[in-house]
Amino acid sequence: MESRDIGIGIVMIIPSFVGSGAVWHLSHNWLLVAIWIIAMVFVYGLILKKKYSSDKL
Repeated sequence: MESRDIGIGIVMIIPSFVGSGAVWHLSHNWLLVAIWIIAMVFVYGLILKKKYSSDKL
């Protein structure tokens, strides 16, 4: 794992944290907050996958 990958992960904490707070404020449901966090992990994975697939071209 490169240092850039770690940096992207750290930057992804911001929408995860803010989005989780917004979801909790609107719904007061921990399941929806967990779904939001899982969605952010999925987006992070897509970003890394796209980065690595473009490196091989």
